[in-house]
Amino acid sequence: MAEEEPVDQKKYLEESCKPKCVKPLLDYQACVKRIQGDESGHKHCTGQYFDYWSCVDKCVAPRLLPKLK
Repeated sequence: MAEEEPVDQKKYLEESCKPKCVKPLLDYQACVKRIQGDESGHKHCTGQYFDYWSCVDKCVAPRLLPKLK
């Protein structure tokens, strides 16, 4: 019998954690909206982007690590 391909649990856990990180997401979206007209290329929302994904990762980590073999 062939083994099934393992399923990446992180993707599912990220989806369940995203609703818990609404404030960082809204901050990022507000930044993107603010800089839309920037033609110089000097403005960016990197900090807000990483804040959002840091929130998601902090939510995912405690639930993902026990599942790793």
